[in-house]
Amino acid sequence: MKSLLSLVLVCCALSSLFAQSSGTGRLNLDFQAQFSGEPIVLGKRLFHSPTGDSLYLDVFRFYVSGIQLKGPNAVFSEKDSYHLLDAEEAGSLSIALKNVPVGPYDSLIFYVGTDSLTNVSGAMGGDLDPTLGMYWAWNTGYINVKIEGRSNSCNTRYHGFEFHFGGYMPPNQTVRRVVLPLKALTVQTNQVDGIKVHTELSRFFSNFKLETTNQVMIPSATAAQLADYFQGIFSTH
Repeated sequence: MKSLLSLVLVCCALSSLFAQSSGTGRLNLDFQAQFSGEPIVLGKRLFHSPTGDSLYLDVFRFYVSGIQLKGPNAVFSEKDSYHLLDAEEAGSLSIALKNVPVGPYDSLIFYVGTDSLTNVSGAMGGDLDPTLGMYWAWNTGYINVKIEGRSNSCNTRYHGFEFHFGGYMPPNQTVRRVVLPLKALTVQTNQVDGIKVHTELSRFFSNFKLETTNQVMIPSATAAQLADYFQGIFSTH
């Protein structure tokens, strides 16, 4: 009798566990665009870089693609995962992930930029639409990151700086993989959870002076170096 009762209890526990593990939830990725901890306000707020440059930001856009979540028992990969994040459009900084299997996750993975297959497929629609100003041409592909602004440090017309870096051909590819740790994140059935991805642009500007580096507009070794700098601006808490 005791063995039968134990068997029933085990079956019930396994049934409950299966019901929980077979569900899905939603997860919002909120990219918080900031400079030295302050929210980025385009065209109006004066920022100070770690290297001593004072600057205004007028444009800040970048692609995020290939979003994945990894945990001890599950891996989630977003389908058709291409998102254009634009500091001018607050809504674009939040990405809703749907049908995420329930359970714990300990890492968030994504790419800054677009993969080579997308670049050789020609102009596309949605966030990849060329009318959004992030597409060069068939032989150079998409601009992965676009940063524009003004600084008195720049000896250029109107003291402007322009960083448009892209390129998918070796040796100057600019797509970069970002892996961020997650703590205490468990997706639950029919619930909406969130991850704050801090996007600290001052880290990018900490690698150079605007007096000497202020314009990159084509695929190049310099663009690849800037992509390396940009890769390090993301963190989670």
